[in-house]
Amino acid sequence: MRAKNILTVAGVLAVCGGTLFFVSAFSGKAKVYSTQIAGHRNISESVEATGDVHGDRSMTYYADVTAPVNMYDLEVGDAVTKGQKIVGYDPSDLVKALDQAQLSSESAKNTMNGQVKASDSNQAKFNKALSDIEVYRNTYALFRMAGDYIDQDQYQENWDINCISAGINKNIADKTGQINSLQLELEKAELEGDQDEVDHLIDKIKGLNKDIADLNSDLAGLPPTNLSPEEYAQKVIDGNWMSDIMRNWTESSTLRNTYESQILNSYQKEQLRNSYDLSTISVDMAQENVLKASEGISAEFDGIVTESFINRGSVVSKGSPLFSIESSDVMKVDVGISKYDIGKIRTGQRASVDIAGKLYPGTVSEIKRLAVAKDSDKAKVVVSVTINEPDENVFIGLEADVTIFTDERGDALAMPLEAYYADDKGDYCYVIRNGIVEKQYITTGIKTDDSVEVITGLSDGDEVITDAVTDDSVGGRAEGKSGE
Repeated sequence: MRAKNILTVAGVLAVCGGTLFFVSAFSGKAKVYSTQIAGHRNISESVEATGDVHGDRSMTYYADVTAPVNMYDLEVGDAVTKGQKIVGYDPSDLVKALDQAQLSSESAKNTMNGQVKASDSNQAKFNKALSDIEVYRNTYALFRMAGDYIDQDQYQENWDINCISAGINKNIADKTGQINSLQLELEKAELEGDQDEVDHLIDKIKGLNKDIADLNSDLAGLPPTNLSPEEYAQKVIDGNWMSDIMRNWTESSTLRNTYESQILNSYQKEQLRNSYDLSTISVDMAQENVLKASEGISAEFDGIVTESFINRGSVVSKGSPLFSIESSDVMKVDVGISKYDIGKIRTGQRASVDIAGKLYPGTVSEIKRLAVAKDSDKAKVVVSVTINEPDENVFIGLEADVTIFTDERGDALAMPLEAYYADDKGDYCYVIRNGIVEKQYITTGIKTDDSVEVITGLSDGDEVITDAVTDDSVGGRAEGKSGE
């Protein structure tokens, strides 16, 4: 095994020796490289994409009213002009709805006015009943007071009479008691035969009986405790008045409660007002619908019909779609830009639009804020490129190839893309200076499919190697062959 390795190494050395001999034999000859001269020229960086042609403006029209369509003759692809009336409505049902709304509004107005007027009348009657109740209350109080005065006087008089009567009765009772005691003494005196004592006691009993008779006479002479005829008559008159007053008072209270229940409060009046206001709004809406139906729908800009949802005779509901148009005077191409290129795109950038082999100048007009994925493609940001000078050969829906010039330099120093390299230290290229290959680090700017802008590191006229070169060639003699 070791012998075999030795033989192999010997063979390699023999070959290498021959190579060294060959190189040394031709070391004095310069190696020829394909080169180009760095120079100033216009350079631009671009992003290419494909999209479809659309109108710059697109709009779907919706029904303003619910009504039959009596005018509509468009099909997809038809052209329309700004101000052209496209849809007409039959307003018959809407006119009837307006008449009904006006009648309902008038009825709501009459109902409101009638109930408010009745409420105001009941309010006045309620106030009158309150006033009458107050009058009856005060009058009743006066008659009650007069009756109370009579009763009070009679009570005081009765009290006095009763007090005198009670005093007399007490005195009579006392004297009757004395007589009873004297009778016992008289019986004793008679039994004892004491005539003088008997006579004396009889005289005393006679005196007491006379006193009792006088007291009974006084008691009988006291005035009666009943009302006098005049007082009784006044009492009857006052009672009749009070009965009449109470009857009227009760009647007024009943009327007050009745009228109060028929008075509208502020919330009820507001509800009537709201009902009337709603009816007037319904009238306004009905009038607006009739006006919209009479006006129909007209195109707001020149365009092409892209969708059609109705036919003449269709009954459409308010808010339902009718047709869609896209503008034909201003047109654009919507293209999808990947995440790698979207950072280069700016509105206002110049673009070129290729439609069926014909080039049209364009301008980036809008960058959407939403990335969209189509089919199996990764999400891309939609960018709109306006076609600056569209002609009759630009049709909506056609596919177009778009080149967006993301950065441009006029009279920039540039070199071929084939000469461009990069490593950890930066960007570089290989140049031939004084017949020697040199590695030159550079600062680059715009990079296109075939050129690189050089900001620093090269000068106008430097010969840049476009062949594949490595650092092993640095320092070697070289000769450039431009264009090869």
